[in-house]
Amino acid sequence: MVPVALLLSAAPGLALAVPVTERPAATVADAGWRQDGNGPGRSGYQPVTPYLGTRSAARLDTVWTAPVSRPDEQVGGAVVTDGVLLRSSGGPTGQIRRHDAVTGVDLGPVVDAPDRRFGQLASIPGGTGGALLVESQAIDVPSGDLGARFLTSYTGRGDKQWETPLPGEVSGGFTVVGDLVLRAAGATLTALRLDGGAVAWTAPLDGEAGLHPPVADAGVALQPFEAGTGTGLAAFDLRTGARVWRQDVSGPWVIAAGGVAYTTGLGGVCAVSVADGARRWCDTTTLIDPRSATTDGQTLMVLDAHGRAAGFAVRDGVVRWTRDWGMAGAEVATSYWAPVTGGGVLYAVVYQFAIRDGAPVHRSELLAFDAAAGTVLLRRELAFDALHGAEPLLLSGDHVYFAALEKLFALGVR
Repeated sequence: MVPVALLLSAAPGLALAVPVTERPAATVADAGWRQDGNGPGRSGYQPVTPYLGTRSAARLDTVWTAPVSRPDEQVGGAVVTDGVLLRSSGGPTGQIRRHDAVTGVDLGPVVDAPDRRFGQLASIPGGTGGALLVESQAIDVPSGDLGARFLTSYTGRGDKQWETPLPGEVSGGFTVVGDLVLRAAGATLTALRLDGGAVAWTAPLDGEAGLHPPVADAGVALQPFEAGTGTGLAAFDLRTGARVWRQDVSGPWVIAAGGVAYTTGLGGVCAVSVADGARRWCDTTTLIDPRSATTDGQTLMVLDAHGRAAGFAVRDGVVRWTRDWGMAGAEVATSYWAPVTGGGVLYAVVYQFAIRDGAPVHRSELLAFDAAAGTVLLRRELAFDALHGAEPLLLSGDHVYFAALEKLFALGVR
């Protein structure tokens, strides 16, 4: 069956009123959300899910998987665009490969670079076939030694358009907003031009950004950082890089939507104004060590590090629901991956560890919650071994995709 491309879009942070039509079989993929992080605010809201709702989410099951294609390879990133799933590889030689997003058929490499290890991948609309943006690290193939880092733009056919070197400090990856690419490394936030890769501006931070990527909303770039006194959040004008404000916040996990930034961490779940950093509300008791979050514009959904999730009203922080999902007696029950939401459903990949009769038990699952009520709609175990926190979770048509390090999972409606 030929995939159907459903071209719909929405402003970041704004809910798109797309009627959900329950569908009995996995038959379509779309071109809805094209970058890891689900838009510049990294809010996890993926609006193009016309066949994924609360009823169909309960029927999701694995329909195909794509293992790594070379020894010592890892999946570095994945995007879905125009009925095709593209994934980058982080092995000893770098590829961006294409798969039919519905059937999983391997359509071959669009980029093959034997001296690179590829990581985060984005698909940028525009031109013939759009453009692919990928972060990579040079690798000496005989020895396996790693070298300099780069950000590279390819055409949709795999021809290199431009490449710019990146600093070697720790980074949480890049974020595309308008005609800019934002990336923090060490104590510096940098904006690169999407057309050509030139530096548009740089801005100093008051601490280390670590593995927390920048976000952008309402004309402002936001970057969390770790300072000696705790966690800070700095805001910069997207056009000039001038600092707008700086505030101490509840934790380093940040998403933004509709002019509000939501921060999570040991200090609680809090909302601050993107315009001036003023606190709107803060909940310090519902969750212990809240981590990753997503919002559909109505509810802020947060998972903590102890097997619990909660939904907060975005306007005032009122708790709409809480849910315990961890295994009984689990020593670890958390999500290392950012959740997403679409079609009235919250999706999260979680990891749990417990001791049963003296033996260790590891379990990784895809969970689906009703976003409005917090009801658990689905628990589907995913069989993968390697754990890493950067793999994207994608929604597309009536599919859910998860790029684990060792293989890519595609789940469809049975």
